[in-house]
Amino acid sequence: VVAAAAGAYQRWNATPVETRAAILERAADRLEGRRAEFMRLLILEAGKTVPDALAEVREAVDFLRYYAEQARRTLGPGHKPLGPVVCISPWNFPLAIFTGQVAAALVAGNPVLAKPAEETPLIAAEAVRLLHEAGIPRAALQFLPGDGRVGAALVGASGTAGVMFTGSTEVARLIQAQLAERLSPASKPIPLIAETGGQNAMIVDSSALAEQVVADVIASAFDSAGQRCSALRILCLQEDIAERTLSMLKGALQELSI
Repeated sequence: VVAAAAGAYQRWNATPVETRAAILERAADRLEGRRAEFMRLLILEAGKTVPDALAEVREAVDFLRYYAEQARRTLGPGHKPLGPVVCISPWNFPLAIFTGQVAAALVAGNPVLAKPAEETPLIAAEAVRLLHEAGIPRAALQFLPGDGRVGAALVGASGTAGVMFTGSTEVARLIQAQLAERLSPASKPIPLIAETGGQNAMIVDSSALAEQVVADVIASAFDSAGQRCSALRILCLQEDIAERTLSMLKGALQELSI
């Protein structure tokens, strides 16, 4: 499959940037038109709430439009794509992050090998189908579902020219070590773009509305069971509002249905 993607490299790279950008925008229009269908998939397969599912579809649409516009602005005549790029995405944002990775690599002229999280392949498959319908050649975007062994094989393939990964820090380090064992045909390191876990803090002073603080803490800390790179980990409260805010927060947690 990596060889097939490499074979599509010249043709896809020769496609004008404006054409590639227009395909992403066409995909964005199609995604907006099928919003309810994708929301249903997100709810059924990823366990999203309705507001989360809606927000995720909107984020995926934004990614498509954003990268289309950035391509027009920044990819000049001297731009040279890397080659086949492996995109490995997580289950917690199975449409938005998947679409963002794939769109960014594609619009820059790279053929893509898309490996979604093994827990959420149906959403990714439908996103790939939509991109193909919008005009992305099948050889330039290949869908490769499976577990971590599939991702490791793609990362280790000699024709892989770059990797985009969102997931755990531990796995990102394994990918980094795997890529460090070889160089590109131009004797350069294989690029790795990795988005991993974070330690995110909220700092609250006495001007904040306590009810809003509690609602935001609950949403940030517990959406997707807290398994998000943006999830709240540390809450810092100004001392003179701490007792009241914590009391309200404990009450909200007692009402929280997991």
